[in-house]
Amino acid sequence: MTDEPLRIGVTQRVSVIEEYGERRDCLDQAWISLLQELGYTPVPLPNRIAPENVRSYLTRLSIDGVILTGGNDIVGHTDPETPAPARDAFEQAVLDVAVETGLSVVGVCRGLELLNVYFGGDLSAVSDHVDVSHEISFAETNGLSIPETITVNSYHNWGINQDDVAAELTVGGIAPDETVECLFHPSLPIWGIMWHPERHSPSARVDQQILRYVFESDE
Repeated sequence: MTDEPLRIGVTQRVSVIEEYGERRDCLDQAWISLLQELGYTPVPLPNRIAPENVRSYLTRLSIDGVILTGGNDIVGHTDPETPAPARDAFEQAVLDVAVETGLSVVGVCRGLELLNVYFGGDLSAVSDHVDVSHEISFAETNGLSIPETITVNSYHNWGINQDDVAAELTVGGIAPDETVECLFHPSLPIWGIMWHPERHSPSARVDQQILRYVFESDE
């Protein structure tokens, strides 16, 4: 009998559809393709699960790891153009579970920003990081064998200055403007990257290495 594929929960951005008076959870289909390519079972996660119910919800779904995806500004730590307070609360509750249980988490773009905020860091506005590619250099990788420098895509208006990194997190990768593009927790399977592995990534091989490292290290 073969082992069951890892079940990876994927959080979703909130989009407001004024025409219908709806707030919708939305997920780029590219995430599903990427996770299936890696041999995982993707499980989209809704944002309106009450924080106090998140742990039991993830348990019922047999979630092995979670990706905190991009989209939406974080309320209270940015000047939000696309606020989603229910999403903030849900994803923070997911991180509570991860810290308590060792659940594996990868934060992408907003997900990295949320990790830094959750652990006590801060955010700052950045420029020239939307719809461009640039290099990042790795200072630390927590034992993961990847190149010292890679080229990544970039789609964010908020970033992390090195002075604003949460004390509990370690700086992994740095952009040419010295902002932080990769963080990880030194003792928990929690990583964050600022670039998007699901969007025609020039760093696709390294992206897959990172995802496998975080989600499969304890397998």
